[in-house]
Amino acid sequence: MAALRRLSGLFGAVNNYYLKPITSIFNNNTSLSAQKTCRFQQFRDFKTFLPWIPMEKNIAMEVPELTQEEEKLSNDIVNIINKQLETNTQSRLFAIVSIAGKQFKITENDIVIIQGYWPPNPGDKIKLEKVLLVGGTDFSLIGQPLLNREMVNITATVIEKTFSHTKTRFRMRKRKQYRRTKFERTQHTMVRINSIDVHAPIDVKKEVEGLDRIY
Repeated sequence: MAALRRLSGLFGAVNNYYLKPITSIFNNNTSLSAQKTCRFQQFRDFKTFLPWIPMEKNIAMEVPELTQEEEKLSNDIVNIINKQLETNTQSRLFAIVSIAGKQFKITENDIVIIQGYWPPNPGDKIKLEKVLLVGGTDFSLIGQPLLNREMVNITATVIEKTFSHTKTRFRMRKRKQYRRTKFERTQHTMVRINSIDVHAPIDVKKEVEGLDRIY
């Protein structure tokens, strides 16, 4: 009841402050086109205000500039990571990839089970291009939202396509003599991760980037 009273009070306030001024405008002997333009201008300037929703503040975020010490520290970290990648002395890498609308955390020689229909056939070698993050013991590379396809190379092989275990779907409506039993099996695709490679240097960007589209 308290909620209904509050809603009625809210509708009353909207009626008093918004709808009555508009109806008073239309009482004048004006043309139909003028009424439409006036109505559009009135509703365009209205903004809904609810006390439990915080007001949005249009404040531009200031990006702080790096000092010389911070810039030197970041350059040193990037050089260390590039040296590890060039000499192949980095630790075991892991990655977070997006496959068929779902995200998986993978490492080398992992087997990933993808549920539902997926076109690749057994024996196909594929490259996973939707990479969100790659990391190891000493560093992590985070995409915005995806990493560059030329920087990270993740290869995989489809090893098997099968079905899941049989699932029982039982529906019942009491006192209606309604009972239905169905058995379902979803498609499963098993994928083995062959390798996760990161190509150095990581701080070099292409002159034109972001024009290619990944489906």
